[in-house]
Amino acid sequence: MSKETVRIVENGKSNAVIVVAKNLGHQATKAVDDLVRVVALMSGSAIPVVEDGGVQKAGVQIHIGQTAFVRDANLLPAGLPVNGYRIVVLESGGISRLVIAGRASLGISHGVYSLLTEELGVMWGMPAPIFEDIPKRKTVEIGYVDRMESPSFGFRVFSGNDPDWIRRNRIDDGGRNLPHYGHGHNLFTIFPPDKYAKEHPEYYALLDGRRQWPERQNGEGPQPCLTNPDVIRITIETVRAFYDANPEISTFSLCPNDSAKFCECPSCLALDEGMERYRGRRMNSDSYFHFVEAVAKELLKTHSDRYVGTYAYWTTELPPRRIKKLPPNVVVYLTQDSSQYFDPVYEARDRELLESWSKVSHHLAVYDYYGLGWFTPRVYPTIVKRTLPYLPKVNVKGFYNETYPYWAHVAPHLYLATRLLWDVHEDPDAVIAEWYERMFRECASQVSSYFETLEAGWMKSREGKWFQGLDWLAEQLHQWDPAVRDEAWRKIDEAYKDATNDTTRQRIAYIRQGNRLAYLLSKTLEETLSLRPEEKQLEARLRAIFGRVAEANALFHNFVEADSTYGHAYYRGARATIQLQWWMGFLASLIGEVLSGAERLKKKLTDEEPTYREMIAAETYPDVPRRIKEARVMFGRPLAGN
Repeated sequence: MSKETVRIVENGKSNAVIVVAKNLGHQATKAVDDLVRVVALMSGSAIPVVEDGGVQKAGVQIHIGQTAFVRDANLLPAGLPVNGYRIVVLESGGISRLVIAGRASLGISHGVYSLLTEELGVMWGMPAPIFEDIPKRKTVEIGYVDRMESPSFGFRVFSGNDPDWIRRNRIDDGGRNLPHYGHGHNLFTIFPPDKYAKEHPEYYALLDGRRQWPERQNGEGPQPCLTNPDVIRITIETVRAFYDANPEISTFSLCPNDSAKFCECPSCLALDEGMERYRGRRMNSDSYFHFVEAVAKELLKTHSDRYVGTYAYWTTELPPRRIKKLPPNVVVYLTQDSSQYFDPVYEARDRELLESWSKVSHHLAVYDYYGLGWFTPRVYPTIVKRTLPYLPKVNVKGFYNETYPYWAHVAPHLYLATRLLWDVHEDPDAVIAEWYERMFRECASQVSSYFETLEAGWMKSREGKWFQGLDWLAEQLHQWDPAVRDEAWRKIDEAYKDATNDTTRQRIAYIRQGNRLAYLLSKTLEETLSLRPEEKQLEARLRAIFGRVAEANALFHNFVEADSTYGHAYYRGARATIQLQWWMGFLASLIGEVLSGAERLKKKLTDEEPTYREMIAAETYPDVPRRIKEARVMFGRPLAGN
């Protein structure tokens, strides 16, 4: 065996030991667990693990983290970021060694998964266990490698996604030691009303002639008065105290509360007066960044190596007019909904905004939304593959993504995003092609055609709208072309029937079930809208509709809601419930209109169909009556008098 190759398993027998550094950390520990598990599944042989300093058997040593050997050999390069790593094969003292090292647990984890995916060929295409693809081999060997890597962005963080899948695809964990990483609606924590409101109402926003403050400590509610000198002073004191108490954390969030309610006192209004509206929204960028600049300049005097995170979001999306360059300790998170880039005008305006912010800020990050709770398809690999490589060109240093994935639709472009966020120079077409081939084998071309059909439907020409369809199933259903829907269902259904390999069939079944729910939500609404009181087969058609509603409910509760890999914020709990209740209530409302002159049939169906009774009950679910009225207008069926 060449000294440039390490054979960790030979003919089904382990020939190695994993030596882990002490205090390896959560991320790296989980990665080591996966390394042991994957090699055992690959070869049938488990590699033993010992802590650094423990008894080590003869054979190859796999050093994970900063073991004594790694430190003594000076194998960890200076300047490696916390999410970077080095992998090297070497021989020392007659012992073959494979070293995976990094400054922090996160970087070590990324190094382990780099080895698993690049050297050993493992793929985690989606979070569900069936999508783990591990090549089988009796002999597992690593050719010579000496690779030092860090991602194309300083940080890449996904919220609302399966943590194991994120880790295995080398997405950062959101640790606060990441460079420039620290954000979240936070001004409410600096000025809790129970501490200040009674004695100092002037610290809070003046709205409609009275001072108002957040009613709950949940990140929502009015902002503080951002020009009040005491507000600025207290903020500076709070951030300094936080820095002193948390020396390991790089960034404190000065992001505004999740609200468009900014102070309208004379001093705040004077700053924001005359600022252009943006996509129909008034802007408060001047008052907000006046506050940020004042705080940041003072913090530079005492904590010049630390940062404050800010949002260019909602009513602060445009750069301030009165500040040419923000202080160097300010990180700006610009929110952009790239899913809307089927509209070239919308995309061009977003690029202009990125370029403008890159001139105003020293440190720019993008905050994108791949999720937003869509049950119907939002499929756009084409947008991802042209957008992510562009961001470093305008000095974007970090990427944060609310993913909350509906896997039956977003899997290919979300997997592509993990790869491009690590290395923007990867060939996106090759990445996607490999994903299809590895995940769907003999049906790769059919599943590819299914997703391409959905993407063509999403990319149809129309006007882009920020946050389109957020928590609003009616809008999602309204924009989905029935012809695209039916064609996509036909293709995924045929792929399932044509699969000859059991693993392929299970993977396609997973995609098919998720699409089936979306298909039923849309198809059943279309059929209900087409009902007419005078048709002869009305009862039969209604009973078929009730059957589809029951099937959709079962799919939602037993597949999507029960699957932990579907983001909890949108696909289970209150947010999902209101969407499904609206859908059933809207169908019941339409059916009630059709049956308005057929009381006997209505009573018969109500007595005999429990699903119909559920639908009628849904009409009175909280907030559903309002939503039904809006949807009736959207679908051209307004109630009389509306």
